[in-house]
Amino acid sequence: MTVRNLFLIGLFGICSSSEESKNQQLLDRIEALERTQTELMHVVERLSKSDSCAKALSAKCNGIDLTHLNKRLEVNPTTPVAFSAYINHSVDKLVHGAVIPFERVTMNEGNAFNGGTGIFTCPKSGLYLFMWNVMVDQGHQTQISFVVNGATRRWSYAVATAINAGYQNAANHDIVRLNEGDKVWVADDYASGEIHPHHTTFSGVLLSQ
Repeated sequence: MTVRNLFLIGLFGICSSSEESKNQQLLDRIEALERTQTELMHVVERLSKSDSCAKALSAKCNGIDLTHLNKRLEVNPTTPVAFSAYINHSVDKLVHGAVIPFERVTMNEGNAFNGGTGIFTCPKSGLYLFMWNVMVDQGHQTQISFVVNGATRRWSYAVATAINAGYQNAANHDIVRLNEGDKVWVADDYASGEIHPHHTTFSGVLLSQ
């Protein structure tokens, strides 16, 4: 075999090896592109499903009163409802049927009691327990009414005469089933003297729904 033939054989081997390397690189690139294409198809599929869900949710929400919905979410079934309050100054000269304000609020779970007005607004329907106590001084008397939506349900009465010298309490309680939005308060039907602070209290709690 001549030197020329050996040279041609070597050159052919080098070219073949270089060509195989290029072919392998091309195959690797094709496989990488195929993997990328598959991943992109999965992404598009997920986005399509998300868009469908969003459209379905939007269709379901169409027409819903979002203000009312947000209000209901603020007081969910697990949120407790309870309040306790008392007056921190003497109160007198109340007109017949006047709502007694209980401006010192010590507990207000559910934010349903307004101490300034003395009115509890039911945040969610259920069975409630209410308790109240009004103290009057010696020589005077008082009659207290427990009111739901303008109608009296219970009364309490106290007479502090010279015989039983000292302060007397007009106390009572009631269990009532309320609907959302119902209003509850304690009113003064008649008081011949001052209603004393600190010992005059009003409390309520949601027992069950």
